[in-house]
Amino acid sequence: KMAGCGSTASQPETPMDATTYLRVQLSFDAAAPMHLDAARFLLAVTRARVALTGDVGAADPVALVHYDHERLEATLRVPERSAAQLRSALTVLREVEQAACRARVLVEASSLASLAADSRGFLRRMAVVAESER
Repeated sequence: KMAGCGSTASQPETPMDATTYLRVQLSFDAAAPMHLDAARFLLAVTRARVALTGDVGAADPVALVHYDHERLEATLRVPERSAAQLRSALTVLREVEQAACRARVLVEASSLASLAADSRGFLRRMAVVAESER
């Protein structure tokens, strides 16, 4: 033990929490298209989590990784331990800004790479690249 230093006993390192990525899409019943910016989309998700589990249950962070405002589709990052709770909250989401809606989890993955590989758009782009290389 060096002078001025604390105990030499090693403290166990806390591993980083595993992360889950979800691609989520909102669809609305209204005849007029709904326009939501990224902040309002995330607010709707947060309100659904709070409605289901309360403030404490919704305390784990949800990060908005990507948002497509035309398709009302977002890629969200959550701690793995919160993924089931987020999916549950999305199933009870029925209204955003007084408009009836439905949330769908399109893809769930443990990494952005596997999320992209599961995407239909990714597969279409790969098919186009393969076709152009012939």
